[in-house]
Amino acid sequence: MENRDTNSKRRSEKNIGNLLISSLWNWSLSNSHRSKFFSKICFYFLIASIRRIYMRAKIRGRIPAVLAISPTMRCNYDCMGCYSRDRVYNNELTTEEFDSVLTEAEKLGFSTVVVTGGEPFIRQDTLNLMEKHKRLLFVTITNGSLISFESAKRISESGNIVTLVSIEGFVSDTDFRRNEGAHEVAIRTFDYLRKAGAFFGFAATNTTANIENLASDEFVDRMVASGCAVGFFTEYIPCGPDPRFDWVLSELQRESFREQVLEIRNEKSIIVVQFPHDEYGKDNICSAAGRASLHINSQGEVEPCPFVSISWENIRKGGLVSACKSPFLRAIREHSELLQRKDLACSLFEHFEEIKILSLQFNNIQIGKRKKNY
Repeated sequence: MENRDTNSKRRSEKNIGNLLISSLWNWSLSNSHRSKFFSKICFYFLIASIRRIYMRAKIRGRIPAVLAISPTMRCNYDCMGCYSRDRVYNNELTTEEFDSVLTEAEKLGFSTVVVTGGEPFIRQDTLNLMEKHKRLLFVTITNGSLISFESAKRISESGNIVTLVSIEGFVSDTDFRRNEGAHEVAIRTFDYLRKAGAFFGFAATNTTANIENLASDEFVDRMVASGCAVGFFTEYIPCGPDPRFDWVLSELQRESFREQVLEIRNEKSIIVVQFPHDEYGKDNICSAAGRASLHINSQGEVEPCPFVSISWENIRKGGLVSACKSPFLRAIREHSELLQRKDLACSLFEHFEEIKILSLQFNNIQIGKRKKNY
């Protein structure tokens, strides 16, 4: 019995890429339209991996597989504890600049673009550009309020978009953190996406306030019944203008929730991904800062991750190549202790002050180099 439980747990311990592919595979089995979606994504992933190897040698820089981009920090919700509430809203990337970033991502061999924000669909060009760049898989995190049945059909027909709709548990959980009526909107969006035949799932932030509901059979079964093929649990990080430190999970709550996530994978007909555990892995190493991903904010600044708004490069000056070759991101990677999490869900945010100091030191080095060259 013990061996069977151990083997079952090992099968449940997968990285994010494998989990996403597993959810796509399970979803694709029911009809030819879904199978075509799955086959095309796998083909583009293969081409991207080959291209990445070639381009890494060509630019002599590290090219991660995942690009996270926030095309806007504007949002029509005012969610409690959201990191984007104190970000700059002006000087957003233009449509042409956004398009150029995605074109370069295809050429460099990025396979996946995580579209976050803000609310991505506030921008009228977001869906148009995702439809245009077919060789990229877009994982889009949205509150769902701006998705109509017509746009849900476009998402389905595009064949390269995974839509994750934010929900915090039951009605009281979701409406308390987001807006009154937010839960109803999320359920309605699930319905639109299901009827349109899209591949979609839920995105939930687990806090001390909702952790019991999120891991319950009732919540997971409701998500399955709504048509979700995948679910993303993200542990709350106390950032933004009004951080809720009382929402931060204890180590005991973390471990308990992890066990429940593994049970869901073994017992429910849905694939669930858990951050940070499935990102950091058994070695407890963050994948951001250019290791497996990096973040471009709405002004084009190259950031280690969405939670750490410290930047040394802007894609408006050097494109994505400058982001991949960023000396600052490389400096973060070389300080391995900055990639190790302890008490919070994001190691880089947990070491924000150290990264700020590193940034100042880096600034002095660059000034010294310029003086020497002068």
